[in-house]
Amino acid sequence: MLTTVLPILAAFFLRSGLTSPYPFTNTTTSIKRTNTNTNSSLPTNVTIPQYRCQTAYPSDLTIVNQRYPNHNTSHLHSANSFFMLRRELRSAGEIATRVQFDSLPPNATHTTCRLEFVLPHEASQRIAGSNPTFNIYQVERAAGAIATWNTYQASAGAALFGRVNGEPEALERTREVGGVAAINETRCNETLTFEMGMAFDGLGGVPNY
Repeated sequence: MLTTVLPILAAFFLRSGLTSPYPFTNTTTSIKRTNTNTNSSLPTNVTIPQYRCQTAYPSDLTIVNQRYPNHNTSHLHSANSFFMLRRELRSAGEIATRVQFDSLPPNATHTTCRLEFVLPHEASQRIAGSNPTFNIYQVERAAGAIATWNTYQASAGAALFGRVNGEPEALERTREVGGVAAINETRCNETLTFEMGMAFDGLGGVPNY
């Protein structure tokens, strides 16, 4: 999977205390409820707090390639504005992407961050293979830390954060509802880092891409 548009992923952060229903409300109008029971001690007007999402786009996209496991002097192929995943056979020339967000609300604010995948325009992407579904793993990395294949943890026990179904039917369904797929959410931290790689081997010598 290759996209040539930078803001393909977004982290939405929300104030603490939000619960279902999901997705969270973005209402800008206070809701007032009138109490008709004169014997009740509850207030006659209750104002529901207003919660609004804020959007953050990746501060860095870094492609890591198994064929260049130690490349650590610059972005591989001088690429820092697109997202690329490839897998024919596991551990045989895989390509993955490290996605990092900086300047998010600190952990101590108890703010929720939700990771979403925003589908780019179809002319800005190339998708191929029998099942180009990919996995997302959350890892801990310092802001601006160098990413290489040797630091890629997705195949070394990193916790699975979510999965995006890359099959054509699934992508079409996502486009029909606005082109945004909610992946998962976690407590915000000033820096959040995710590693993404294809979930399955290709078939018949054709890689998932």
